[in-house]
Amino acid sequence: MNKKNIYTVLIFGLMGLTVACSTATDPTPSTDVTAETLAKITAYGTSKGLTFTKNTDGIFYVVSKPNPTGRVPLTNEYVKVHYTYTKLDGTILDSTAVNLNVPLAYPYLAYNTLLNYGVALLKEGETGTFVFPQTTNSTDPTALKATLISTRNETEQVNEYVAQKYAGLTPKKTASGIQYFITKSGATGDSVKVAKSAIVNYTGKFLFKNRSRDTNGFYVYTDQFDTGSFTFALGQSAVVAGFEEATKLLKVGDKGIFIFPSSLGYGVKGSLNSSTGIYTINPYTPLLFEIEVTGVIK
Repeated sequence: MNKKNIYTVLIFGLMGLTVACSTATDPTPSTDVTAETLAKITAYGTSKGLTFTKNTDGIFYVVSKPNPTGRVPLTNEYVKVHYTYTKLDGTILDSTAVNLNVPLAYPYLAYNTLLNYGVALLKEGETGTFVFPQTTNSTDPTALKATLISTRNETEQVNEYVAQKYAGLTPKKTASGIQYFITKSGATGDSVKVAKSAIVNYTGKFLFKNRSRDTNGFYVYTDQFDTGSFTFALGQSAVVAGFEEATKLLKVGDKGIFIFPSSLGYGVKGSLNSSTGIYTINPYTPLLFEIEVTGVIK
């Protein structure tokens, strides 16, 4: 991997927005493997019918389903990956919801995750197995089997989402990059543009489903990350730029769907909970907001 090494990982923290972002200096994995560990990895490969290659990062890997003409992921593109992360005895430590067809979507190399090592060795459409002699969470070897489903930049993500979700409809577009649909119109409502503050109902969504836990601790898969009602002052940077620009396109009584790139949202830094070290919004993430204006304050 000819990029900076990213080898720290929370064993149960590979998924999407639950990945912790390490603030420590990324260590360089040792290329030294004990005879005992090598024997375990060799036996594992034999049991799976796999012959591993060891790369310069000390990772044993094999691409079992090659796609030579597949697209190579670029830094900060959103990749979609199905994976299973296990001990060598088969004990599952983490996995995506294959049966529900919900892959992990995340911005490649935007933060520290063990998945980056697998993705770095795959092209779009390929499946590989990657054995890590040790990680910061395990002195025993662990295995990652991953399939790189797709890799897309932000423009491609938005265009594909609109084409699939709103097939047959043509969105309106702003010069800044917002694509939108007005779904309800209050023709006689006051314009937000002439107001000091706007009163809105909103729902925020990703362009993919994300894994989270419900109040009972069970995993749920949803694209929604926030919803509610609030009043905000216009022109005061009270909300991200895309949200304010979208709101100004509405009148009281109007409702719309607005999709915009991360440059109008949380940008290259995302939204990070400093107390937990967990992203609520990943870097380089385009967003969708359903916005309804219920009133304005002049």
